[in-house]
Amino acid sequence: MTNISDNEVLQKIIEFQSCIIEGKNIKSILHKNKDFFLNKSGSNIVTVYMHEHGNVNPEHILAKDREFEHLINKYVFSKKNFKWETFVANCDDHFAKGCSHERVTDMYQIFKGYMTKKDAEQFSRELNIKSAIIMPIYDYGNREIIGYCCFINQTEEEMKIENASMVKSSIEVLMRPLYDKKQNTIYSKCIRIDENMGMLTEKEKQIMKKVIVGISYVDIAENLNISINTIKTHMKNIFNKYAVNSRIELLNKFHIHYR
Repeated sequence: MTNISDNEVLQKIIEFQSCIIEGKNIKSILHKNKDFFLNKSGSNIVTVYMHEHGNVNPEHILAKDREFEHLINKYVFSKKNFKWETFVANCDDHFAKGCSHERVTDMYQIFKGYMTKKDAEQFSRELNIKSAIIMPIYDYGNREIIGYCCFINQTEEEMKIENASMVKSSIEVLMRPLYDKKQNTIYSKCIRIDENMGMLTEKEKQIMKKVIVGISYVDIAENLNISINTIKTHMKNIFNKYAVNSRIELLNKFHIHYR
């Protein structure tokens, strides 16, 4: 996760984690906080594209109106033809080399294979797109790209990478625990989490609830006002209590279910 210094963003991330634990719907969370995402990123439209069963799920669109949604349906796809491999290939040259973002002025760069260059130009004109920033969403451990955030600007003012990056991190926090890598799908909400955690101390329960939703040890330490070494000691104890060696094994012990 990006190193975040903005207190409002940090508080929002904590709020989002609580919402996920409580089983709230991801679409509701995103749209309730639409103004936050748009204002903090300095963009006019934020779109989230997630990998789902070999296709791209483009359903998370944050904007003041539904014009983007209307035009993407007009120009781009049938959802069944919005293939993930093609979308990734359009971005691979940048993100495969470890680049954290890419500035885009030609939307054909993103939607090549789904629309003609002429349609891409018309799409951009109708939306008055001046520029965009696209950033990958990673799974736990930053090993695999599971989606992308695209920040679209309809003004001449240049978007700041650090602002977009903070917002991307907050969206990443929401998406990670709901993404099933085995099924390549994004669930709408978490419907049950084992709240008992009977083997854990109260402090370990606090830590574990944050680990479940993907917060880093560094951020947990900051949120709970304890040292990173103390967090590591608690996690070692938690691993020992549940006889596991990894975060994934630990999460499986808590029987997290989604729908």
